[in-house]
Amino acid sequence: MPAVALVSPKGGAGKTTAALLLALGLRERGFRVAMIDADPNKPLFHWAGLPGRPEGISVHAAPTLQDMPDALREARRKSPDWIILDTEGSVRGALAFTTMRLDLIVTPLAGSKLEALQAIKASEMVGELGARSSRHLVHRCLLTRVQAAIRPRGLKAVVEELRSHDIELLNTALIEKEAYRALFAIGGGFDALEAQGVTGVASARQNAAAFVDAVLDVIDAAQAAEKRPA
Repeated sequence: MPAVALVSPKGGAGKTTAALLLALGLRERGFRVAMIDADPNKPLFHWAGLPGRPEGISVHAAPTLQDMPDALREARRKSPDWIILDTEGSVRGALAFTTMRLDLIVTPLAGSKLEALQAIKASEMVGELGARSSRHLVHRCLLTRVQAAIRPRGLKAVVEELRSHDIELLNTALIEKEAYRALFAIGGGFDALEAQGVTGVASARQNAAAFVDAVLDVIDAAQAAEKRPA
């Protein structure tokens, strides 16, 4: 049962959107997904209360660190194939992922210098927590809110800044899509958006599928590395 956490010291970086897109993409491939909403604002819990939540995706609120054990127990009762943890947008909130074994930690960020610095801080924090627990935590950054037709010079500088700190990025980015925002207003998944006449759903679904592929590639590579003889 792979587990993925979304973490960033900066709010508004796209964590919750990435968490939901990962869950929807995995569900479209037949996986059952349990999501743990560790954000005190409970955005995923709100989405789950809207009409049309796909069967096979459950959401469990854990607004404080003390709520995590109960949320995990509830999630595991659903017999999920995957667990996705969306943390609060703060370093304190990221401590939630220390309560479970994770296969991948993802830090979303938009293409700005400020968000790059926050992503570097997140990478350092993940490294420190991994060192304390004597285990390697696999960490990747995910570019979000990227314009489909334009790749500004600043985005290249952000990528170079991250790589200069030996921070790896997922090999896809989340494109700026109206359909992603509509998910939190309409509810459900991509089928529900199409039924409501939201534009650009096909390309949004394709982008989300590429994101899922990138996550699967990293986890598969990490698991293969663990099995190799020392």
